[in-house]
This record gives sequence, C-alpha cells and structure tokens, in this order.
Amino acid sequence: MARKRKRKGRGFAPLRWWTAIDEDYRRRAVVGGVLLVGASACFASAAYGIGRLDTHVRTMAIEKHPAADVLFVDLPGYLASFALDDLYASIDDLQTMLWTDDRLCEAMADRLGAVGWVERVNFVRKTSEAKVQVSANYRYPVAMVKRDDTYFLVDAHRIRLPGSYRYEPTWKLVQGVTAEAPQAGAVWMGEDLTAGLAVLDRIARESFAYQVTGVHVENYAGRVDPYRSHILLATDRSEGRIAWGSALGQEVEENFAEQKLALLRANYRETGRVDADHLVIDISTFPDRITVPGL
Repeated sequence: MARKRKRKGRGFAPLRWWTAIDEDYRRRAVVGGVLLVGASACFASAAYGIGRLDTHVRTMAIEKHPAADVLFVDLPGYLASFALDDLYASIDDLQTMLWTDDRLCEAMADRLGAVGWVERVNFVRKTSEAKVQVSANYRYPVAMVKRDDTYFLVDAHRIRLPGSYRYEPTWKLVQGVTAEAPQAGAVWMGEDLTAGLAVLDRIARESFAYQVTGVHVENYAGRVDPYRSHILLATDRSEGRIAWGSALGQEVEENFAEQKLALLRANYRETGRVDADHLVIDISTFPDRITVPGL
C-alpha cells in the first residue's frame, strides 16, 4: 500500500512578503531601520537630557542666590547711618526667601512700610542681577526731643523716628513737652511740640540759626506762669535764653514772628550775636528794640 507523501511546508505566512522581496532591498531596509531606531533613541535621550540640564541650571541659579540682595536705591547717605540697620532688621527673616519666590516683593514692601523711617514705599522690584531694589520716601529728622532723661528724633510732622539717643548738639533740642513719647512711626501728640517745631522752622533759614540750639516749651500757653514768655529759645551760651513770647499765631499785644526775626537779624548784623552779646534778652515786647532783664 503506497504511503502518502507529506506536503512540503510553505513557511510562516506573515513573513512570506519579506522573503519575496529582493535580497538587496531587504539589506538596505534593515540598515535604514537600525538607523531610524538609533535616531529615535538619541532624540529621546537628548530631550530627557535637555530637561535635566534645564532643571540643573535653575537649581544652580537658586543655590547661587538663595537670599535676596536688597538695595535701597534712593536712601540718602546721611540718613543711611540712622535708618539702614532698622530697614534691614525689618526684613531680616525675609532674606531667607528665595529670590525667585513670587511673594518676596510684596512681603518686603509690607514690612518696610511699617518702619518709622519710611513715609511711603514706592516700589520693591527684582532685577536681572538677582537683586531686589527698594524705592521709598523717607522721613528726615529735624529736631531732638527730650522726654525725662531720654532723647528722641522727630520729623517736621512730629513723627517719632525709631531709636533713642544721647544728646547731640547737631540737632535743635525741644524741651518741656508734656506728652509721653509714642511708638516709632507715630505722631507725637501735643500742641507744645507743634509750637516749638514751628518756631525752629522759622529760624532754620536764618544766618544766625547755628547760634540757636533749641527751644523750651515748658510754659507753653502760660501753663506754668501766664506772665512769663510762653516759648524760650536756647542759645549756644550756657544758660543763654531769648524770650520769644507766644506761639506762632497766638500773639496778643506782642510782636509778630516777622518782627521778632527782624530784631534777631539786627542783633546778628550789628554784634555778630543773635542775642546781642547778652545772656538773656526779650524780643516779644517792642518792635524796634530788645529788652534785657535787669537793665
């Protein structure tokens, strides 16, 4: 009985199209495929590498500038010696914030605006050099106020400035105010201080101003003795006094401010001294002359 012949296998069907292709074409296709896969792998690797590099560069920038470098761009040099320590102290903990933190400028503006030296913060902004610039309007001291045995600085609007000080003859001194010193940055209440600063302001522009060292307001409005001068000017002589009279705008049967200033100018012009070379003088009574107690 004859055996049946086995049928010759025809191969794996999905590869038939490949074996039917010309051998040279198949070789070129293999090489192209390898190159394509390699290129794809390189592209993916490069993309991943660029992402890692960008992260690394950003991290390095942050690590290089971990805290803000703050510049007070319009703070005058003479005021810096008073105010700079207080300004930096107010933002000391914020210096640990990253320069890239979006909240940094707003936080600094809020803190600096509460410092007594600062009248208004104009802007706080970052610069390309990883620094922070601060622009502000500042308060300037115009006089020193003695309260008990402590000395404070105030600006022209009676704002008490930060700190307490030893007496410094550079500043005009106001003595005799009754109200306690307020917190730094607050208005120092009291009409006596207002009156004293107003008189000093009128004198500040005079050529003899350097011989007037301050003002006494203990008897403001005659509260101690209505028959004595309400305001006294202190001179650079020990115990030197000039009886000014009443506060500006409160003159009754006495010289007005311009008449008093005219007498002081005449003294200085004729004698070289605002007090006409006397220890104590009175400029409140006669418009054409001073009076000297005891003479």
